[in-house]
Amino acid sequence: MTVTDGREATFERRASRIDAGQRAVARLDAEARAAADALVAAIEDHQAAVLRSLVARLRADDRGRELLYEAVDEPEVYAALVKAGILRPTLAMRAVQVLDGVRPYLTAHGGDVELVRIEEGVAYVRLLGACQSCGASTQTLRDSVAEALLEHLPELSEVQELAPDTAATTTFIPLSSVSSTRKPGR
Repeated sequence: MTVTDGREATFERRASRIDAGQRAVARLDAEARAAADALVAAIEDHQAAVLRSLVARLRADDRGRELLYEAVDEPEVYAALVKAGILRPTLAMRAVQVLDGVRPYLTAHGGDVELVRIEEGVAYVRLLGACQSCGASTQTLRDSVAEALLEHLPELSEVQELAPDTAATTTFIPLSSVSSTRKPGR
């Protein structure tokens, strides 16, 4: 979805405020940090209960179901429903979570990783910032990424690395699904 009505900027501002709040909480002493974490958990539990109630009412009505399916197309709504445990995260979302888990290791070694796409059980990733001429360390980073994805996501059968300059593919149509037939008389 392309957001053109200013909501994207609003989302970015909210995300920045959340990040700033998380950094501030991380600087608190242990007791204050525990209290802040408990407050966040209580608020999230309350919001999840509200969302479950709202979704249940919408699902019970034909018009409501239609509106709910439209609303789920909004990335923020989808994310909130996943966070509340109402919807299951997509394979790509779970892959990004796994990569976020190995990111500190990668950045400590001068690298990073980007999930480009997942197709037919294959995750395509791009290593960023790693020393491409440092064979052993780059191979270790590749192995760490592949191991983490394959260990945590049984739906994946393989991890392929794309070259750093390979453009991201947003749409892929396998050649096997394209066919042409000659019309009689041509």
